Amino acid sequence: MAINPSLQSTRQTNALRPLHMNNQPRSGYRKYTLWLIAITTLIRLALSSIVELNNDEVYYVTYAKYLQWNYFDHPPMVAVWIKFFTASLELNNEFFVRMGSVLGAAISTWLIFLTGKKLKDNRTGWIAACLFTASFYSSVIAGLLILPDSPQLTFWMLFVYLSVTIVQHKNRKQVNLRLIFLGLAAGFCILSKVHGLFCWFGFGGYVLFCRRELLKNPFLYLGALLTIAIITPSFLWSFSNQMGTYDYHSERVTIRHLQLDSFIREIVGSFFYNGPVNVSLLIGALIAFRKKWQSVAILLWLGVPLIITVLFLSLFNDTLPHWSGPGYTTLILVTALHLSEKSLSFSTGITRLSMGITAVALAASICLINYWPGTLGSKEQHEFGKHDVTLDMSGWRAFGKDFAALYHKDSATMHPRFIFNNYWFPAAHLDYYAARPLGLQLKAVGNLHDIHHFAWLNKKLPELKNGEDAYFISISNFNDPVPEELKKKFEKISEAELIPQIRGGKTARYFYVYRLIGFKAE
Repeated sequence: MAINPSLQSTRQTNALRPLHMNNQPRSGYRKYTLWLIAITTLIRLALSSIVELNNDEVYYVTYAKYLQWNYFDHPPMVAVWIKFFTASLELNNEFFVRMGSVLGAAISTWLIFLTGKKLKDNRTGWIAACLFTASFYSSVIAGLLILPDSPQLTFWMLFVYLSVTIVQHKNRKQVNLRLIFLGLAAGFCILSKVHGLFCWFGFGGYVLFCRRELLKNPFLYLGALLTIAIITPSFLWSFSNQMGTYDYHSERVTIRHLQLDSFIREIVGSFFYNGPVNVSLLIGALIAFRKKWQSVAILLWLGVPLIITVLFLSLFNDTLPHWSGPGYTTLILVTALHLSEKSLSFSTGITRLSMGITAVALAASICLINYWPGTLGSKEQHEFGKHDVTLDMSGWRAFGKDFAALYHKDSATMHPRFIFNNYWFPAAHLDYYAARPLGLQLKAVGNLHDIHHFAWLNKKLPELKNGEDAYFISISNFNDPVPEELKKKFEKISEAELIPQIRGGKTARYFYVYRLIGFKAE
């Protein structure tokens, strides 16, 4: 049975809606979804303070120090979320840093339920909510970790919901109002991550090829103007700062030579990020809808272009699987429509399997990060822990305490205000877990592409005084010696003090703490 989002009247839509296969009251699936949201929100809140911030998360915390219309890597929405939920960084804990992501995931789950309900019925919405929860991308990467994807996905799902309601609605006033909100949602989505541009690309393509009568509606253009108005300050900031954001990202998507290995990584990564069961079900759903694709055209237009673009770019560049996450999340609704025509036992069993796999993967990841004995990486002294990605989220709290003890011991003879590092990671970790608790300043040295946003933060810092001491801290899994630039500015560089990170009773890596003695002011 084809369920057409672009049906011309509510009567036609209702006529095509089948009876519930298990005679479940409509309110039943709504209650199930609310319980799902409540339970998963509590779980995410509990997990948010168990695992330390990763390289990207802790870096975005630095955004929230000083709000800007744009940053070197991304637009400002993630900074706004962090600043709001941490009360301007006064609530200095992973729980509050990640709270925006957790609440955003709750909102997105409800939005995908409402969209599924609008497309067909409550059962479809419930299935979509379950599959959303089963996606590692939407549930963990964007739903637990604090990344630009977190606000992006919330506003993206709002855009999808509004698009579906616009397609279905016959009331002109309601359509006009939703077109205004559509423009706002797209604007805030782009202010979260530039991928939000695909919102208008998808909706515009659908209107152009499937609903041209909307081209006569002036509110469509008003919505587009609202989007432009929202993102203009961000663009102007980038323009006044040598287009840093766009230059940085353009280098990541420049077409070079063919790279089949990155293409394969993108496919495999997308398969696991979005859930192996989810992706397999999506393939089956797309095959099922191949002769009636018009019934899901709005979803295809909103989801497929981003996926195809990232896959194409992966042929020539190293890409990251989460870039296409919003596209796959949109297509969850296609899968939900397909599963809603299957038996209750099948749809229930398959969604439970998908959620179960994600739950096990998440639990295993947390155990690996927090409790694996030693390191998964190199055991060589000079690069101990190299290639162990679990160390991104492990050992920083303990080092903060160990460094505090060293700092207080040194305070009898030296009074440093600064910690130096030469790359944006681990600079952000050192800032959050070592410098800030002691009231110290983190200063990054190096070129723009090495230190990223720290180039702007450095301008906010006071100057070092003549004769002042400082620290340079490095880590064995990214072991960099004290840069020559710093060596020339200090009278003496001490031998490194090694602080081991112990995990599961074994050494995981080493922290190298250098004392920089006697700053030479020019």
